[in-house]
Amino acid sequence: MKEKLAMNTSDHYLQTVLTPKCWKPVYQRKQSGWKKLLEKYQTRIDSTLAGAAIGLMFLTGIWLFLAQLAECMG
Repeated sequence: MKEKLAMNTSDHYLQTVLTPKCWKPVYQRKQSGWKKLLEKYQTRIDSTLAGAAIGLMFLTGIWLFLAQLAECMG
């Protein structure tokens, strides 16, 4: 690492400068097939799960309405 004098309009201060290749390269581990698929289709999976949740809530509401209607009738 080097130190470099940085000049601002009113301040003079020493600033540490990183030289190229001073950090080790980060090697990523090989991703599994499932993880690649999840990253590729994440928005489609999220929208499908949200649609399924909304559909299940709708069907549950109909079921509860019919159950209450049957109680009142009989």
